[in-house]
Amino acid sequence: MMKEKIKLKFISSYKLSLTPDEIDDDAALFGVNSPYGLDSMDVLFFINHVKQDYELELGAIDTESFKTVNNIVNFIEKQAQERQTN
Repeated sequence: MMKEKIKLKFISSYKLSLTPDEIDDDAALFGVNSPYGLDSMDVLFFINHVKQDYELELGAIDTESFKTVNNIVNFIEKQAQERQTN
């Protein structure tokens, strides 16, 4: 499942002592409201990691798309659909 993979990538990228079940799909991963203490520079690092796994177009990525696990999954699925139609 993609959400599980995203959560595992998030945990490993920042060496967090969490399990995927402890990450709420709608919780802010980065920024002021992040319970993980990660800021806007951290999101760029994570975008780069995820970009490689899912062949994402960098020009189309904005940090809001990576605010929560659900946002990330929606963004990846939307890009996959766009690739299929082109």
